[in-house]
Amino acid sequence: MMDQDAIAHLLDILGNRNRRRILDLLRQKPCFVTEISDRLVINPKAVIAHLAIMQKEDVISFYQDDKRRKYYYLVYDFELSIQTASPVQPPQSIAAVSTPEGGKLSAPPLTGKILMIRHLLDSREKLIENLEAVEKDIDEMMNDVIISGRNIFQNSVESNILLALIYSPLTPVELSDIVNYSIPEVTGSLRTLAAKGYVESDGGRYRIKGTQKAVVLAANPVFPMRI
Repeated sequence: MMDQDAIAHLLDILGNRNRRRILDLLRQKPCFVTEISDRLVINPKAVIAHLAIMQKEDVISFYQDDKRRKYYYLVYDFELSIQTASPVQPPQSIAAVSTPEGGKLSAPPLTGKILMIRHLLDSREKLIENLEAVEKDIDEMMNDVIISGRNIFQNSVESNILLALIYSPLTPVELSDIVNYSIPEVTGSLRTLAAKGYVESDGGRYRIKGTQKAVVLAANPVFPMRI
């Protein structure tokens, strides 16, 4: 049986939605960083951070294939069960709340905040629905890049590098950790991608060419003129 500290650490891990998604994916099969990032649409650097936390707690581990690519897997599986019980004394009903003589029944304390929480929860559900639709579109486009890349790029390293750079600019060392290829292989592929016009270097970091312009446009949107 797990002690209280181990249970507390496990609950900390399960308290993060993306870590729960990663664990659900690893229940299906071992995966490498780029695969987890692509399937769950999570920044590769964030995936590495989540994996490091779970590996530290011995929830997951990894093995390497012939290409030295790290495949992460569950060390042990677990099931979380939560039981609820009715309070010993139910809260006082609104009808039983005392009111000033001749006055109207006032709302119980914290009613406004409780209703606001309900409103925020409803708003969150709508945002999650919209986010899931966006993630589905991203997943389909990434699959198109992978399939089309087989005919455009020289090898899988180039397409994996492009998918990793979609999230944020990265150094060759960071890319090597994410795509699990040697630094010489990564730097060679970066030079090829730069020559083809896909990526560009900025202070030692590589990014998708044109993303800086997109960020500037997002920060300074152009609104249509009303006539």
